[in-house]
Amino acid sequence: MDRVRDAGYDDVHLWTLRDSAQTHRFYTKNGSAETGRTHDHDFDDGPPLSLIELERAVPGR
Repeated sequence: MDRVRDAGYDDVHLWTLRDSAQTHRFYTKNGSAETGRTHDHDFDDGPPLSLIELERAVPGR
């Protein structure tokens, strides 16, 4: 996060699988929160998968 802060960013965003409870718990435990944005992505290997966006403020900004 130091590099992100030094680059001038106020927050970071990431997308993760909607149905991955373990991943969701990990990111929320480490300060991320859902933004409410969703997105279906086609990885060209089966049906499209639903994603959710998470956001976290950069410490010290």
